[in-house]
Amino acid sequence: MKNFDSYIKNDFNRRSFLKGAGVSLLLPQMASFAGDKAYEAPTRMAFLHVPNGKIMNKWKPKSYGRKYEITQTLEPLAKFKNDIQVISGLKHHHAQSNGDGGGDHARAQGTFLTGTQVYKSTKEAKNSISVDQVAAQRAGKQTYLPSLELSTNKGRLSGACDIGYSCMYQFNLAWKNETEPVMPESSPAAAFKRMFTAWDPKKPNKGQASQSDKSVLDFLNNSAKSIKKKLAKEDIDKLDQYFTNLREFERKALTPKPKVKTGQLMRDFSTDPKSYKDKIEAHMDLMALAWEVDATRICTMIVADEGSNQNFPELGIEGGHHSISHHQNDPAKITQLEKIDLFYTSRLAHFLKRLDERTVSGKSLLQQSMVLYGCATSDGNKHTHHDLPVLLAGHANGKLTPGFHRKYDDTPMCNLFVNMLDVFGTPVKNFGDSNGRLAKI
Repeated sequence: MKNFDSYIKNDFNRRSFLKGAGVSLLLPQMASFAGDKAYEAPTRMAFLHVPNGKIMNKWKPKSYGRKYEITQTLEPLAKFKNDIQVISGLKHHHAQSNGDGGGDHARAQGTFLTGTQVYKSTKEAKNSISVDQVAAQRAGKQTYLPSLELSTNKGRLSGACDIGYSCMYQFNLAWKNETEPVMPESSPAAAFKRMFTAWDPKKPNKGQASQSDKSVLDFLNNSAKSIKKKLAKEDIDKLDQYFTNLREFERKALTPKPKVKTGQLMRDFSTDPKSYKDKIEAHMDLMALAWEVDATRICTMIVADEGSNQNFPELGIEGGHHSISHHQNDPAKITQLEKIDLFYTSRLAHFLKRLDERTVSGKSLLQQSMVLYGCATSDGNKHTHHDLPVLLAGHANGKLTPGFHRKYDDTPMCNLFVNMLDVFGTPVKNFGDSNGRLAKI
């Protein structure tokens, strides 16, 4: 078996692999690999879609600039006020009917990351490439996965949904081209195995422990010993910590009832969570882990599909989200919707906390990333698609200036996407229905 030295050139690459027994393991970034050249941490990008608009007077701050107030719906994000920016005044013109009649939910999700008027038909779907896939197609080869797509519901490639539209629009978010969505993974366990499992449990070796009973690290001992000889003490400690964390994640993926250790991402990935809340957070934990080991730098997540009728009995709410969103100014229903909006921003707070806890190359993942949270519907009762509830979190390695409530007037949301592609290092002249860039983000 080849040792680590046979897989690398004379100079270490900052982002290196251990290999052994048919197993490849992506290593965390370490200073010993940087050589004489200064290292710049990569920027990471995620897009989170939430459904059915918001109760906007509980979402949108009344004041602008750095001294904006934290509103009721944004309260779970109060500790991250200097890490987020609320961006008001953006619109998705192509979420409107524009002569196509009903079907706002399908159109809204279809256009959310594309800025395109989707084709109305139950037989076929036509959209355009989504912003995440523009980045993935240009920069995705730098990581194990070009991009990661997650959802709390299974993606669909057929069927009729929402008044004459294909179900492809409501159950997918990323589009690689005008006819092919990138199907999201709805199972956290399957997503974990897709990214981190290095064995085939269906093909155990006879007469000895199967690969599925061993840690991936068991196949890398020789390479690990070789690489440690070339590392500074601080990087040896970091490698040991990384291996400890990975072994713990492996154990959780194989053991139904794992022992939980404080301070780590405690999640049993061998089975999917039973509660909706836990499933959302499991997907978010996976995104954080994927970024930590640089398995991918681009993620999309359908926290819930547009038009979702998810029930929230744990919040004391009777009825589904979409049904309640047509509240017709009923105070009781509006109060219920405020609780649902708060539920979703609480999940975002969970994700930001995970990113803030994880440190790579001396900086938290929150410092290195940008996370877009929102949807293409503002008022779920009236189906309006302007002045959207949009929030951008993170610092993108100092390329963003969070801590503000920013005001724009009837501006295409795709202008923001042009900015984000600039920041990510995959610039474009225009995207979707953009007519420029935002002055500041």
